[in-house]
Amino acid sequence: MQARDIMTTTVVSISPDVSVRHAVAMMLQNHVSGLPVVDGHGRVCGIVTEGDLLLRREVRSAPRPARAPELISQIDLERYIGSNGWCVADVMSQDVIVARPDSEVSDIAESLQVHRIKRLPIVEDERLVGIVSRRDILRVIAEAPTTILPRGDEAIRLAVRTRLRSDLGLTPQRVHVSVRNGQVTVDGQVESELKRKAIRVLVEGLGGIAGYKDCLLVSPAHIQD
Repeated sequence: MQARDIMTTTVVSISPDVSVRHAVAMMLQNHVSGLPVVDGHGRVCGIVTEGDLLLRREVRSAPRPARAPELISQIDLERYIGSNGWCVADVMSQDVIVARPDSEVSDIAESLQVHRIKRLPIVEDERLVGIVSRRDILRVIAEAPTTILPRGDEAIRLAVRTRLRSDLGLTPQRVHVSVRNGQVTVDGQVESELKRKAIRVLVEGLGGIAGYKDCLLVSPAHIQD
C-alpha cells in the first residue's frame, strides 16, 4: 500500500507570510493540529503545528525576566523569535520530512513514529499533492482484513505452525501445536515470558479459531532447535 492510496488530497495549507493568529484560526476552523506551509509556487517550505505555538507570549501572564546580553544564546534567540514573531515564517519548522505518492505506507508510519510527528506532507515535483496523518494510518489498521484460517483442525494446526516459524522462528521441536474442535493448544518450552506472550498474541490474532490454551513452560536457559 502506498501513500497515494490513503493520503488526503484536499489539504489545508498556509502561506509563510500570513499572521500567526490567522494560522491558529485555520487550525481551529478545520479541526487540524498542523498546517503545511507552501510558497507562491506550491512548494512546501515548512510546517506549523500546535507544538510550535505552545510557548507563545500570548499565553504567558508576565514577560520573562531579561537576561544579560552575554548570557543570551542562539537557542534563546530562536525561542524569542518563535514566541514573539508575527508571521508564520517566524514560528514554523523549516526542516520538513516529506514523502512521495509512491512511498510505502509502512515507511511513512515508521517516519511518524521515529520522528514523533503527526503528519507527513506528500510532494510530487516539489509541489504539495497530499498529506498522510496518524489518523490515516489508524484507518489502515481498522480496515485491514483479518487473517482467516482454513477450516478443519489439521489445516488450522499446520497454519499456526507455519506462522510460528515465519513470525517468531519457532519450529515444531520448540513448541507443539494441537487443535481440537477449533481450539488451539500450544505446549513446549520457551526462554521468556515475552516470547510466551508473543505466541499468545500470534494465535489470538488469527481469525477462525475457537479459543487458545497456553500450556507453555518458561525456562530462562538457552534453548536450541
